[in-house]
Amino acid sequence: MKFRLAALLGALLLASPLQAERLKFDHRLSPELKAVFDANDPGMIDFNDKNPRYVTDLIAIEGKSAKDWTEALLIVARTPDKKVRSVAEWVAELQAEGQRRCASTFRTVAADESSTTFERRSTGCQTGYPPVALYRVVAGKRSLFLLGFLHKGEPAEKTRQQWQAVLASAAIE
Repeated sequence: MKFRLAALLGALLLASPLQAERLKFDHRLSPELKAVFDANDPGMIDFNDKNPRYVTDLIAIEGKSAKDWTEALLIVARTPDKKVRSVAEWVAELQAEGQRRCASTFRTVAADESSTTFERRSTGCQTGYPPVALYRVVAGKRSLFLLGFLHKGEPAEKTRQQWQAVLASAAIE
């Protein structure tokens, strides 16, 4: 049962809206994230596919549930549209949203022809909006994907390194 649920979650979490491409990443690089998957607790995962062109998944890594967390992984699969067609446009959209919510600074961690990894640090945010996030946006042939680690406090350096390793492992299948 555990394997079947994990396989189903893997397929649901990582499938693009058109089921054409998948984003794979090595969750084992973060022992805490691996523990969430191993625990097989559906309360720690909030999957939303109401809009098949913008599918989201929030996985609570630290906290009571996917609704009450202090550290989480956000996974988004979206179909490019008129507003956002590329990695650069999605990064710009995410940065504008961060600035709209509260004062934010951004730092590019890594970039190549098909992906960008960047950090957001925000101050003066309303309760519930994580002040620290590390995102990787990856382009496939027909889809865009986002992996984002979110933290409502200040993550330890070891945690940040694990996040970067997981994000760096992301690849389109």
